[in-house]
Amino acid sequence: MRNFENDQAAGLRRIMSAPKPRVVSVLSAGVELTLPRMLTNLADSIQQSGNQVLIMHASVYSRESHYALHKSASLLDICDSGIATKNAIKVSPYGFSVTKLSQKNQSLSKTTSLQQANQLVQSLAQNYDIVIVDASINDQGQLALPILNESEIIIQVSRSPESIKQAYTLIKLICSQLGRRSFGIIVNEADDEQAQLVFQNIQQVAKRYMQIELEFFGAIPNDEELNRATKLGRTVIDAFPLAKASAAFSQIAKKLDAQFSYAPSPFKQASYR
Repeated sequence: MRNFENDQAAGLRRIMSAPKPRVVSVLSAGVELTLPRMLTNLADSIQQSGNQVLIMHASVYSRESHYALHKSASLLDICDSGIATKNAIKVSPYGFSVTKLSQKNQSLSKTTSLQQANQLVQSLAQNYDIVIVDASINDQGQLALPILNESEIIIQVSRSPESIKQAYTLIKLICSQLGRRSFGIIVNEADDEQAQLVFQNIQQVAKRYMQIELEFFGAIPNDEELNRATKLGRTVIDAFPLAKASAAFSQIAKKLDAQFSYAPSPFKQASYR
């Protein structure tokens, strides 16, 4: 006979230890133009496993047009005017949701705006399995919101010496403001061997001079099928599922799955009124 009390206790433990939605901020070290494409393909790879994904544009660089958000309401509009949250959330052609933190002429300098926007993003993070942030740092060496400063941070880097140097500069600047913390690294336009060399280069310097541990999240190869998919207005995993780039994005998605332990919930549905 099964022990009901033991079954009940085990069920409670599963509920209490259930994975929570995660926020992942992604910064670019000198390869800003390729970041939106990478995030779009990564988001689509993540949602392939049934996870609900939201990309939030929160960068000082004007990349709204890539996400078709240039004419959309922002999250700060929600805070300022009290309009429904759904007005700032769009479903992309790829199936995942997109939003932007602010308009070009909006400022988060007021304490009330900062707090309200931070609370709104915290609320969004409870309605999606993962929120991926197209991010950048401000003049103070911090991300736009406290929740982003507390989130996981991944840096996209290329093999160029300038990009590697900028990645280290970003790490140093952020840690000078937020204290020592870990970072993830994704290497763009590189095979696994090339990416490992880049990662080891950055890791050795970061560990030697700042006692910081980095984590390798993967490499995105220079794949012509990725370029072809982009020209077609599709993600590579959708257009060319057997491409090397598709496999690379799938591996990074699995890495995030293991790292952040998010899982699709049959009871969760991201909807706003």
